[in-house]
Amino acid sequence: MIERSPLGLTLGSIFVLTLLANSLRAETEETIPTRDDVTISFVITQPDGPVKSAAILFSGGSGKIKLWKGRGPRGKNFLTRSRNRFANRGVLTINVDVASDRRRKGLIHWRDSDEYRQDIAAVVKWVKTKTTAPLWLIGTSRGTVSIAHLAGFLPINGVVFTATVTEVSNADKPTAHGADLRKIKVPSLIAHHKEDGCVVTPAESLPAFAAALKNAPKVETILFDGGDPDISGPCKAQSAHGFLGIEDRVVGRIVDWMHANAPK
Repeated sequence: MIERSPLGLTLGSIFVLTLLANSLRAETEETIPTRDDVTISFVITQPDGPVKSAAILFSGGSGKIKLWKGRGPRGKNFLTRSRNRFANRGVLTINVDVASDRRRKGLIHWRDSDEYRQDIAAVVKWVKTKTTAPLWLIGTSRGTVSIAHLAGFLPINGVVFTATVTEVSNADKPTAHGADLRKIKVPSLIAHHKEDGCVVTPAESLPAFAAALKNAPKVETILFDGGDPDISGPCKAQSAHGFLGIEDRVVGRIVDWMHANAPK
């Protein structure tokens, strides 16, 4: 028997309409100056209701979402593909791209640079002209390297690490654990999948990482399980590393924690 809503719609139709509504959520793009002759672009996803908090989203890999291509943010990154889920829960999201002078090389060996800090400081300043809501930095995979190096120097209210990079790769890229984590003095959440199979994000490294956040007023680790089978490599987004199949649950727990630990 086909189940129908009081309006006569099938559950399948409701699901399709819900997806369509999410895809039609109003988004805008902004480009602002940062350093001399350098700009940075980002996508803003606005909640339908009141803004309860704001979050700058830092994707993994090279950090590129390629807004300069003119077709919106590109990539399957957990945060990029989940930005509507955050907005549905009252979070104004700012999905940030690489600066204009990093379009070729991306953020490899750059996430801990002074120039990058200046770029993101400009984004933070812009956000604060738009809302007085608590501002968070949320990173995933290599994006956690960004927020680990940024959070201690920017006027923000908290950080969320997801799929945190704690181990050095063969390419000797910077890690989140390599930052001076003592400078982070805001509430810090670590969200991770128990079965994350990426060699640079082992779950067993998280207690030491959490302990290094010794000056944060609150540090909590949430471990997730379940989800869909991996359809990408273990360090790519469509796997446990990217919370495949449990995105709603992960985003819900993150946002609940953010709101519970925001300044009163």
